[in-house]
Amino acid sequence: MVLAEQLGMDPADISVAYSDTDHGLPGTGPGGSRYTVMVTGAVTGAAGILKTKLKRIAGHMLEADPRDLEFRNGKIGVQGAPGLEVSIAEVAMQAHFFRLSLPDDPELTSGLDANYTYDHPLATLPKNNSDFGIFYPIMGHMCHMPVVEVDPETGQVSFLDYVAVHDCGTMINPMTVDGHVRGGTAQGIGTALLERFDYDAKGQPLNTSFQDYLMPRISNLPPSIRIGHLVTPSPYTEYGVKGAGEGGRMVAPPAVIAAIEDALRPLGVRIDTVPVTPSRLRALIREAEARKRVGR
Repeated sequence: MVLAEQLGMDPADISVAYSDTDHGLPGTGPGGSRYTVMVTGAVTGAAGILKTKLKRIAGHMLEADPRDLEFRNGKIGVQGAPGLEVSIAEVAMQAHFFRLSLPDDPELTSGLDANYTYDHPLATLPKNNSDFGIFYPIMGHMCHMPVVEVDPETGQVSFLDYVAVHDCGTMINPMTVDGHVRGGTAQGIGTALLERFDYDAKGQPLNTSFQDYLMPRISNLPPSIRIGHLVTPSPYTEYGVKGAGEGGRMVAPPAVIAAIEDALRPLGVRIDTVPVTPSRLRALIREAEARKRVGR
């Protein structure tokens, strides 16, 4: 989508070939909401290199100054002259197969390709105890508001409503952002209510399969997650993109725990550890009821 925006063409006309460990450049991977920010920067930088060469070849084909050309609807044409244009496919054909017909310029080599490595312009290393650097200048912002009902007899938590509002700057693909939010929220609910590793006294894991390791199912999740978006573009990234991938996962656990505590406020239940499984929540409720009976 970013490349299509850069070249003024239909995203359906762009093919993505995924690399592997034998051919990909060294990198730290897509973790921590970095992927869209970093790839957008890299694609934009590489597209800038390609656009320069495309315009030079198109200018030769159209007998026009490259500075007067623009990208439009999958073509390169003269500004203000709608019919005077050539398609990107035609320019690519010229570049790949007819190099000898181009001007004698060492920069106009055969083919069209570009490599670009994007480094975030603000990232800095820590310097001392008072300057921790700017390691992660791409985080988004979010607010989650779950409404829960707690059965004090069973410790079962049910979701009555769930609202998640996110600001990840400019959304490259709103549909996938919503998927990030819903999927991350499901993971966060699992962190809050179900998922944990258990070990015996000798350090051997006790729940080594999904029969014993509890993951959230559809019955544990809200019937729907209402999503809202604020768009505050970052001034420090291409297109103003900010991270979106971790919003649901990181915010849901504290929001869910706070909602449970609020539901049990009359009993004075306080939760300081996750996950709060039904059995553990029932134990906390019994302890709170016992304290009330003795006036503590």
